[in-house]
Amino acid sequence: MTNAFSQIRHADGRAYYQGSPLSLADAQIMLNDDILGGRVRVGAYLRVDGGRLVLVNGPALHRSFNRPVSPAFNSRAARQE
Repeated sequence: MTNAFSQIRHADGRAYYQGSPLSLADAQIMLNDDILGGRVRVGAYLRVDGGRLVLVNGPALHRSFNRPVSPAFNSRAARQE
């Protein structure tokens, strides 16, 4: 038997979706579309918690400039090979 969810809540309790019951697969497709459309952060995921579906937001959308970059991505390193 497949569970159906008529509500999806953000982890902080706000409503993300209310409507016709969705399977977990349909809810994931909806989330993927919202990530692609920029309405939900990249890295967000769905979690089943006590029979309820919860949307957990991903990391912030800004880039981190503190990360080391592999030499393979450096254009000068690529030309030296």
